[in-house]
Amino acid sequence: MSDTIEPVVIEKVRHVGKAVDGDTELTPDTPLLERQLLDSVELLQLVMELETAFGISIPLEELVEENFADVNRVVALVERARERAA
Repeated sequence: MSDTIEPVVIEKVRHVGKAVDGDTELTPDTPLLERQLLDSVELLQLVMELETAFGISIPLEELVEENFADVNRVVALVERARERAA
């Protein structure tokens, strides 16, 4: 399932991240916070975009740094939210 989620997550990170340009390589392991590709406001925008794109709700307790460390972790967050919604 993550193979369908990952491209959407990458597209959303590119859309909301002001520090992410066309030359920024985004792989499943790209450190999003460590490389400061997203700030706190952009993280909230990303959450809203993901909730809309996948028809999910991400609980407040899931909005922790480790869930946004890299694309893989964001994909896992979306997968958990989708499982809860099912």
